[in-house]
Amino acid sequence: MTEHLRTLRCTVLTGRAGSGKTSFMLDEIIRQPGRYILAAPRRNLLEEHATHLRELGMQRSTPLVVATIHSDQQARESIGRRITDTIKATAFDDHVVIGVTHQALIALDPEILYAWHVRIDELPESGIVSGSVSLGATWPALERQYTLSSSDRPGWSVAQPRKDLAPLPLSTVTADAAQDLIGLHRAIATPSRTVYVDATDWADASLPRRPLRWWSIWSPADLIGCASLTMAGASYTGSLVAHAVCQAGTLEVDVREVDATNPRIGNPQVRLHYYCEHSGSTIYWKTDEGRRCLVKISKHLEAIAFDGFWTCNESIMPYFVERFPGEWYPPKQAGSNALRHHTACAIIYSSKAQAADEPLLSSFGIDRSDVQAAREDEDNYQFIMRGAIRNGDYDGRYDVYIYDRAQAERLQARLIEQRFADVALVAVQEAGIMDVVRPTQVNGAITPKTDPASIDAHRQRRRLAECERGRRRREAERAKRRAAGTLRPPGRPKRDRQS
Repeated sequence: MTEHLRTLRCTVLTGRAGSGKTSFMLDEIIRQPGRYILAAPRRNLLEEHATHLRELGMQRSTPLVVATIHSDQQARESIGRRITDTIKATAFDDHVVIGVTHQALIALDPEILYAWHVRIDELPESGIVSGSVSLGATWPALERQYTLSSSDRPGWSVAQPRKDLAPLPLSTVTADAAQDLIGLHRAIATPSRTVYVDATDWADASLPRRPLRWWSIWSPADLIGCASLTMAGASYTGSLVAHAVCQAGTLEVDVREVDATNPRIGNPQVRLHYYCEHSGSTIYWKTDEGRRCLVKISKHLEAIAFDGFWTCNESIMPYFVERFPGEWYPPKQAGSNALRHHTACAIIYSSKAQAADEPLLSSFGIDRSDVQAAREDEDNYQFIMRGAIRNGDYDGRYDVYIYDRAQAERLQARLIEQRFADVALVAVQEAGIMDVVRPTQVNGAITPKTDPASIDAHRQRRRLAECERGRRRREAERAKRRAAGTLRPPGRPKRDRQS
């Protein structure tokens, strides 16, 4: 392999959501004939891109072959086999695009992409996986299926399928009684992955209170040998993909800002409505107090007849389904264009770092706040940007309902950074959970949160809010009396002065 092929250069198209990154990339595919692999995070988005490419090809009279391959199609062969066969069948076509999902791209042997142009819409975060499982008495099953060998990372071994055994079928993996093992099985079964576990022998995981930690990182740098590589993503810097690329060290990244080519001309009035001061989490929402907060939020959305698009963690969906007319969508909606007509959205969502992420934290040299920014904050931003404010000329009001003040503040900062000029926070006092102070967990025990400075600041905000509400009530009452002609001048009534 030549020096040119050993050093892969990647162009990253970045900028605010809706700035035209994907359109720029698809237009390039039409303008520059070649053999392309186009990867998108979801099947419906992949089909949307394929339709757009076909339309562009017809408009410009450009001969073009477009094929999509994913699991929604009826076919006997595996996804990997169908992709490989299609690549071979079109290897000599002048202009061809094969659309696949991020998951399928990650599972491909990079060698079959030699001399193909690779285009990735949205950052492939699914390439970065980790977990923590308690094996107990089940470790012999893993030992029979996989080997452990030493690695260049102290304390970590490489897990690989045994060469003398057939790989486990996907149906067997997904039916495994130990559901938390599915991710580990999938990762080891992916030929393009290297999976690290913190054990030198599977029996190590049988020790009491000794969970097995594992992780695997797929980086775009693994696509060495492709003709060219371009990714489109709103938030490359600080993403987990950027950390993975940095760790790989074999990819030269050229970040290109697309916003300058598609400036925003509308000035929407974005209102970020938040319900509480404490932060939410799937663990907290399992407590009685956490469930009460969700019920209060659901009742508020019902009371205002919320009619936008909304999402939440799957575990808390029962609190919201059928309570209001809005449309539910999965929280990860990066790249979607189907919701542009909505002027309101709600996202009651948490995606913070878990114990299973500890291997990534140590590997990347990052902390929990970095993971929260790369996952929860990014998902929040991408979700709300699916609505009307995705249109550069939208100039109306846009209402966002989000769980807590800190999420709203981070989202506000992000929108202002993306040059939205009118973004304001709105406390939803009517829901009745602004005063709830969430307990904090210390060494497994739940104790009340007693930070005096935080509590005093919260009480001060409450007093100021009540004063403001009182002022507005008094002004409204005076306006009514003035209109009715019953407003008296200031001072004591005349009869009191004469007495």
